[in-house]
Amino acid sequence: MLNDPNTTNTSLCKVIEKDQAIVFKMLQLVNSAFFGLREKISSTNEAAIVLGFDAIRNIVLSLSTFNILDHLFKKQSNENFNIDRFWRHSIGVAVLSRYLAEKTAVGDPERCFVCGLLHDMGKLMLAHYFPDDFMQVIEYARQNELVYLDAEKKILPACHPEVGYFFVKKWDLPSHLASTIYSHHSIQTGAAFFDETVIVNTADGIINSYFSDFLNNNKAPGNIKYSYFDAHARKRLNVWIESAPQWFPKVEGLIDDAWAFFL
Repeated sequence: MLNDPNTTNTSLCKVIEKDQAIVFKMLQLVNSAFFGLREKISSTNEAAIVLGFDAIRNIVLSLSTFNILDHLFKKQSNENFNIDRFWRHSIGVAVLSRYLAEKTAVGDPERCFVCGLLHDMGKLMLAHYFPDDFMQVIEYARQNELVYLDAEKKILPACHPEVGYFFVKKWDLPSHLASTIYSHHSIQTGAAFFDETVIVNTADGIINSYFSDFLNNNKAPGNIKYSYFDAHARKRLNVWIESAPQWFPKVEGLIDDAWAFFL
């Protein structure tokens, strides 16, 4: 329905209202600090008007994929993979991707949000389906003081961006997700959804710099670590990377709100 140009707001809301979980999340989001509305919105119809079809599409896509991946992992968990900290990182990248896209007019904010949320799904797939290989990477990174991706390149025939890309294509998810997941650590000039990938790479680098994560081996969180950023991101958004200490604290409140929204 969201891809059909003939869909009306009323017909869409009739379908949405059959799923109370989506209704709850829509109302929670539209009344959150993301939108900063003065009056509370209490109806699905009003929420749909404010959010727009693109935002609704990404709410449905984000929630359904998030819930599937979370359920899949917890059904057969890997004790060496901290799923809560993984999602906290992913949500931080999602919020910051949307923020940067809005502030810089680079990329589509709604696409950037969902790409940021799911950019590292390849890590979760590796931890779930190949736990021994995943643990080998973790140990190698710790022993050699490497970031996770560099350890992957030494150990695995395919790294988490390729693994995530495989699953996105297999599940027939939107092409902007596939392209951004595949390229978020190595951006090629002229690649599809180049702007969205630049945004996600930048957000990922800033989040990795500010928050210590069990996968990135960051021993000095709170300081920008330039090795996290692709050269295209440095060239396009360097002023935002350099000035992160001034503006990033304002975004932390939005990240906290989003953590509560998902977790």
